[in-house]
Amino acid sequence: MVNSKSFPTYLTLFLLAACLPCFGQLEDLLKKAESSSAENGKSVPDLRDQLEKWKVEAEGELARLDRYDTPEKLPEGISASSLSSRRRDLEQTLLAISRHLLILDDAEEPVAALKEATAEADAWKGFDTPPPHSTLMVDELIERREAIEGKQVSNRSSVEVFKATLAGLLKESKAAEEGVELAIKGLEQAKDDKAQLQWKLDALKVKQRALFVRASGLQHAIASLEELMRANEVSLGLLSRKIKEAGDDLVFSEENLARIKEASADRQSAWKKEGAEYRKRQRKAVDEKAVAAAALASLKATPEPDPTALEMAELNVETAAVQLEALQSISDSLDAILQLEAFTPDSYELRFILLNNPNPAERKAAIASLASLHQRLEAWEVVASNQLASVSADIGKEQSRASLLPADDPKLVPLNKQRAILWEKQALLQRAMQAITNQSRTVSRWLAYYTDKEKAPWYARAVEALSYGWQASKGIWNIPVNRYEETLEVDGQKVVQTRFVSLGSIISAVILFFIAYLIAAMISRRIQRILVHRAVIGENQARTLRTWVMLLVAFLLALATLNWLSIPLTIFAFLAGALAIGVGFGTQTIIKNFISGIILLFERKVRVGDIIEVDGINGVVSEINTRSSIVRGFNGIENLIPNSLFLENRVVNWTLNSRLLRRELTLGVAYGSPAKTVIDILIDSAERHGLILKNPEPFATLSNFGAASLEFRLYFWVELNDKTNSLVVDSDLRVMIEKRLTELGICLPSPPREIFLSAAQPLEIEIAGKRKEPAPAKPIIS
Repeated sequence: MVNSKSFPTYLTLFLLAACLPCFGQLEDLLKKAESSSAENGKSVPDLRDQLEKWKVEAEGELARLDRYDTPEKLPEGISASSLSSRRRDLEQTLLAISRHLLILDDAEEPVAALKEATAEADAWKGFDTPPPHSTLMVDELIERREAIEGKQVSNRSSVEVFKATLAGLLKESKAAEEGVELAIKGLEQAKDDKAQLQWKLDALKVKQRALFVRASGLQHAIASLEELMRANEVSLGLLSRKIKEAGDDLVFSEENLARIKEASADRQSAWKKEGAEYRKRQRKAVDEKAVAAAALASLKATPEPDPTALEMAELNVETAAVQLEALQSISDSLDAILQLEAFTPDSYELRFILLNNPNPAERKAAIASLASLHQRLEAWEVVASNQLASVSADIGKEQSRASLLPADDPKLVPLNKQRAILWEKQALLQRAMQAITNQSRTVSRWLAYYTDKEKAPWYARAVEALSYGWQASKGIWNIPVNRYEETLEVDGQKVVQTRFVSLGSIISAVILFFIAYLIAAMISRRIQRILVHRAVIGENQARTLRTWVMLLVAFLLALATLNWLSIPLTIFAFLAGALAIGVGFGTQTIIKNFISGIILLFERKVRVGDIIEVDGINGVVSEINTRSSIVRGFNGIENLIPNSLFLENRVVNWTLNSRLLRRELTLGVAYGSPAKTVIDILIDSAERHGLILKNPEPFATLSNFGAASLEFRLYFWVELNDKTNSLVVDSDLRVMIEKRLTELGICLPSPPREIFLSAAQPLEIEIAGKRKEPAPAKPIIS
């Protein structure tokens, strides 16, 4: 490794090689320089002198290029663009040399900083005063540590960028080296046009020297930054030692709080004074805007105003408006900063409670107040960031407008005035942003410290264990389970990419599927209850509809899961072909019933709640599922009917288009009974029954003259529903008719009987004392 302190010496040899016809990469030359210096013990010329020498040479060559003031004076075959390119390379060389010299001027500062930090760290043996130590002192140490940590992050980022840029410069140097070699060979072999080839060779050497100077400057900048980072690491170590030494035994006295309030009051006074100055400028800007507007109105009132003067007047009005708006925004920002400063004593008072008050309730309230203040500070930080982005955009717009104008254009004066006030606004917003960020970071640190302090000790161990478990599970989570190829078309060419499906992706997809399915199930159950409660559909119909909807939801969720995993459906083509054979033979009955269920669902010839007769079974359809349907018989027995039977067999649906059913009841009375009266009794009884429909109206007929009676038939309509039992209705009608006929003395004949007497033995005859009247005959109703 090359010592950073001796790096300029080694790099000088590398830069001196710019005059040679062949160049190596920077790393190789440094290794050679280190080896040569170690063997010979000789020193190389100072890098600064070499850079100064190259600076003089570049300036002289630029001056010599001025003689080519016309294209005719250029060597034959050399264009004006080649001249411009060579001039640009020389200018870049001068700029790179100037920057390199500045880097060399500051090269000793990081070294001195490292020595100073190391000496301070070695000399510190502890605090001069015994504990407890001041909270304000510890706050200052923590803020210094955070500031240095922020610088370290920035420096690391800069080093990475510089190293990446240096790698690019090395590649360009190698390409330039090859170009120089080719140009030298071409010049040696050429017989004519040597002036043109010499020009190209000199131009390549100029470009190569510029690359070397830039690479050297970057290498020195990297070395300086790394040295500075080492110094910062030493300072961070010392600050961490001091913070650890101070520990948690801190004191925050009334005097400290009074000093905080006094300092905050002084800052508020300064902010108020600055705000008063801006308000004066704001009032002046209002007058300037009015004057500019009046001048524009006066100019527009002239018959033929000068377009240039009119444009300038409009620009002056715009400038006055921008200035007024910026000053108003600055005043508002100062008010916000003043309000923020007023929160500083309040936050320290809350911290005073957390340090000195042992009451748990008051400590909890103080933490809650700090959390509320932190949320407000975060909101202010977002607002300030947005305002800063907005003013930066305005500045960029004004910069673009000004860049299109020549230096002597009078419109640059108001445009420069706009940019000046916008820069002033930007500077104040940056101050406000910095104040808000510092206060937010401080309050956040307090919250983290006291929140952790209030928690039980096992919590930290639990968090650490969970973190370790999480890191261990990430390896299992990313295990590849399946691999498939995907063909993409890029610029008319097909590109085959191999993709993987990890175990974590599958688990996530399954969890996502079930969570989404459960959510959909909860929503569907909720909708089902609402529809049933509002009597939109019946319970059984709602259950059947929900079953089919959830089947569709499961299908769509499966497709969405495959899409989320980026798995094309084409990878299931082979599986689908294999399943087709098995499905065709082994599951044809299931598929037949499934498809029949879909047909039943869409045709709606058989619906939930219908009264049907199928395959010798009578009952009410209670469910229509994917494979079978449930028919509840009138005896209460539930029958599972395959859905295919509804399509293959004869089905009687008593409630397909209407739930009205006509019933009939027969009655026989003795000959000689008034037929008209009997018909009226039948119709009246039907009309008096509450479950018999009034429309269509019931009617009765004398249907036949029977062998022993006049036969009548009563026709009536009932509605088939869960409240109507046709058997009970028939029984009620019979009871009502029997009662009316008995009251009117209309006899119903008994059926004729044949009595056979056997003459094998003598008959015994008994004479009763008094003859009993026979009992009236009972009506015969069928």
